[in-house]
Amino acid sequence: MKKILLLLLLIPNLVIAKTCFIHEGKNTYDKLKACEDGDQLHFTITKHGESNDAVAKAILIQKRASYCDLVHEAYIEQVGPLSALTCIFKNHSK
Repeated sequence: MKKILLLLLLIPNLVIAKTCFIHEGKNTYDKLKACEDGDQLHFTITKHGESNDAVAKAILIQKRASYCDLVHEAYIEQVGPLSALTCIFKNHSK
């Protein structure tokens, strides 16, 4: 019984990839190049004012098309001054 429990605890650690945290700004492209296919991408934009919601969403939609594996779910959230994209990374420009 203890072996089964130990195995169940180890399996997620073997298959989980790393997470790439990227904030829109300077060196964004260099940070994206460091991500590997299959990693979890967490891309954030800090916006100032409600008029920038549409601009931030458009940027995240473009990033989703370029850097997300669209076979899996890709989430865009807008909460307060922060907009975020979370997905499985896949560089389509290779």
